[in-house]
Amino acid sequence: MADRQSFKLQQARDKNGLVISARQIGQVPEPFTRPLRCPYCEHEVIAQPEQPRISKKGKPFTRGAHFALAKEKEKGRAAEHLAPCPLRTDHTVHAIARASQGLAELRSGGLQLRLVLAPTSDTKAPLLPPAGSPLLAPPADPVNLKIHSVDPALPPAVTSAARIAQLLALYGDDPENVERFTVKHPGLRTPVPWTDFCFGPEPGHLARLYQQVASGTVRHPVAVLGQVTQIRTTDTTTSCRIATNIPTGLPTPLAHAEVYLRVGSDHRPLLEPLAEGARVLALAAPDVAFKLWKPDREGLGHQVVLWPRAHWQIAHWNVDGAGIPTAPRSPSPLSEPVGPRTRRRPSSARPAAPAHPPTSSHRPTPAPPTTAPPLPAAAPGPPQPAAPAPEVIPASEAAPAPPAVPPPPVTPLPPAPVEPPVVPPAAPPQPVAPPAERRNRRPGFLARWRRR
Repeated sequence: MADRQSFKLQQARDKNGLVISARQIGQVPEPFTRPLRCPYCEHEVIAQPEQPRISKKGKPFTRGAHFALAKEKEKGRAAEHLAPCPLRTDHTVHAIARASQGLAELRSGGLQLRLVLAPTSDTKAPLLPPAGSPLLAPPADPVNLKIHSVDPALPPAVTSAARIAQLLALYGDDPENVERFTVKHPGLRTPVPWTDFCFGPEPGHLARLYQQVASGTVRHPVAVLGQVTQIRTTDTTTSCRIATNIPTGLPTPLAHAEVYLRVGSDHRPLLEPLAEGARVLALAAPDVAFKLWKPDREGLGHQVVLWPRAHWQIAHWNVDGAGIPTAPRSPSPLSEPVGPRTRRRPSSARPAAPAHPPTSSHRPTPAPPTTAPPLPAAAPGPPQPAAPAPEVIPASEAAPAPPAVPPPPVTPLPPAPVEPPVVPPAAPPQPVAPPAERRNRRPGFLARWRRR
């Protein structure tokens, strides 16, 4: 990145800590107090007003107003942001290239992302670019056949795209900075600009995507960068709105369109991690593209809808109050359904019998006799009332005892007759089948030869 100038800052922080914009440069009186510093570190910056310039090829152009890093006092030392400032462009771009597994390459001060995706989201169909686009055979790249995951769980191409979008957002999506990034698709001869691959978040930029989707001129998978503003869930679908107020050029009520991510009940986990306010990068697949949906109800505008099927089509992150983004992440991969078990054909050969019969030590021990479970104890009944205590009568009031009567004589009972035990009748003998008649077998050849 040394061949070209460093990224131009669009914001700075004045002496009082007030964040100012490059659009305020040149105003009289100045609405800020010098010295100026980087909004994320303590490095000094200077304000550069808008100036006419002439390029190295002799073409005149106008350099926009911006903030630039002040030169280092040490001679020969290039100015750079202080660690760990997120605007360290060289450090961030080289980190993206190192983590891309060879898909992001530094070229003439810029970064070229080689977008290599799976041929399809859920099948093994070959990649078929739309008719009319210049064709090239897909490279024999292992990444094109199998998606490799890095931390976070995203393929390297989508991870690099999300980090590039974060870096450009820190610089205010300045057009001169955006021109340094290109995307190489496997089915196209020449790389496409970043603005033809990633659309948003500005409504004017998304309007160009709407025109391409409506006319069917999208030649390669594209991405949409937006912010979640609404989530709706029904019994069958889940919808997530990531962009609104997209001009369509049509009369009211179709003057504005919206961008949605929508999944069915079987792919609902793909949108569960998203929350309102999160930043989202939604990437189309070769077989899952953005489509235009025109609602039948009056009063509803057109919708640009993507139905993602794989976890690597969505990258999401949050931004804190200072504008610093978190690391991009993706939903968990969908678990594949378990297929039916294949039945094995039984072998025609029977297993051979053991050479030696099992000894008594290997005989299975008989199971212990099962006893009936004990009956449950009867539940205790309600408490019985206590018996009344006997009434005590004094001896003076008691009646006189009657005269004693001798007991009657006891006669012994005769012995009970002894009955013979009951013996059950003997069962009749079971009928025995007569022995089978023995057939007279024909003597063999050897027996007949001996009789001769």
